Amino acid sequence: MFTNNLVFIPKRFSTEKCGFIEGFHRKKPNFDVYYITHPEVHTTCKNQLGYVGKHPNVEFPGKNTLFITQGTKNIHLDKENNEDIHVTQIRYEYEAFRNSKLVSEGDKIYGILLGELAEKISESRAIVNENNTGVFYWFFALLNIIIKIFTKLNPVIKNCTTLTYIQSSVKSLKWIANHLESEKKFTPQLGNLCLAKCIDILLGVAFIWLCLPYKCIVTSNLDYISQGSVTHLRELLLYLMGSPIGLKLNYAFNHSLGKFFFYHINLWKVFLQAMQPILEANFQLLLLPALFGVSYQLAIICDIISLATFHVYCIYVYAARLFSLQVKGLISLWRLFIGRKFNPLRNRVDSCEYSSNQLFIGTLGFTLLLFLLPTTALYYTVFAAFRIITLVIHTLFSKLKDSISSIPLYIVILWIFKSSSIAGTLHMQLIESSNSNNVIEITLAPLSLTESIEKFSSTVKDNNTQINHSLSTIISRLLIGQLV
Repeated sequence: MFTNNLVFIPKRFSTEKCGFIEGFHRKKPNFDVYYITHPEVHTTCKNQLGYVGKHPNVEFPGKNTLFITQGTKNIHLDKENNEDIHVTQIRYEYEAFRNSKLVSEGDKIYGILLGELAEKISESRAIVNENNTGVFYWFFALLNIIIKIFTKLNPVIKNCTTLTYIQSSVKSLKWIANHLESEKKFTPQLGNLCLAKCIDILLGVAFIWLCLPYKCIVTSNLDYISQGSVTHLRELLLYLMGSPIGLKLNYAFNHSLGKFFFYHINLWKVFLQAMQPILEANFQLLLLPALFGVSYQLAIICDIISLATFHVYCIYVYAARLFSLQVKGLISLWRLFIGRKFNPLRNRVDSCEYSSNQLFIGTLGFTLLLFLLPTTALYYTVFAAFRIITLVIHTLFSKLKDSISSIPLYIVILWIFKSSSIAGTLHMQLIESSNSNNVIEITLAPLSLTESIEKFSSTVKDNNTQINHSLSTIISRLLIGQLV
């Protein structure tokens, strides 16, 4: 009766010297599996699977071991009846199995046998050992404390793009530490993140080098843009206080809103004029964060845009609150006309009888709100459009910042050079076949570029984008006057 035996052996296994074979044995229900986990023989070996020597009749170092004749790849097993042994050699590429992340997950993708082999091989490449556990413990503790502080201050941090990005960077550090602790080796994901950060820093240094000689030009242009935006906004308000596009607006209410908004614009103009000399004196300090990456500089630019357009945001908030109040008032008074009333206890609209006095007051209020609504809606529409434009600019900068932080250049380089680190497509070929011995060769071909980027790109994402809702949600919020 034949006994089936599978022997996983590196394609470039060296049999020139005598020595111990490193590997392990697994007994399955219908066959035995021998895994050779290193392409070289050793004079001493912790996990001895067999021996390479000149004579196969020497004593084996233990049970379930194999012997390979020196200078060849002829395999002899320590079975009682060698005539009934059926050996299938499975030759694999050691470096590809050692480096490939997909093979490390072989039990899920390629099967249990390849998963067992890849797990043992990947252990030999570990860069994090047991002695570093204490360092990782304290590093994790420090990162967790910082993250908890950011979480407590989240109501304040979420309004500042720079602080939000710092929080995201701390989370990225934690992800790197977690990844090193779990994988115990330098993976394509980690390499991609590190190379992207290096590019980010180089772009930041280049940004400083370009901006420093033109300090006066940059600051004067910033002042010109900010003052110009204030001037154009004043002209827009004067236009709205008249009869824009022939609309018949309530004169008193229109002028009251216009003067109220004028006050905020003038106040903000004074603030910008006071900030101009401070900006010129501390221009170099604003460029310092670029040393940590141009993405930090983009975050600061987003905050500068928010600061420069804060008066527009204030006017938008006032107009949105007033518009929302009028819309809710009209909805409530409309229910009064049709004899309905909202029941907050049951969260539904019930029938209700109103007195003549209530109907009179309701009719009067409905008429006032209805005729004042076009004036409010005009201001709300204009400044809601400014708000959307500001959000789009913020989102574009955030997307650019995220793209720089996660550019898959390292993956592209590995794919161009057909690195085994991103190999994943398994090919099996029968090389030799006989009654008692078969030889199968396993190779790993690189994935396609899109698959490589999808599987090996960094999973760290900055989710703190400016627009966190779908387009339909934003439109619905705009229609009822909710802030976006």
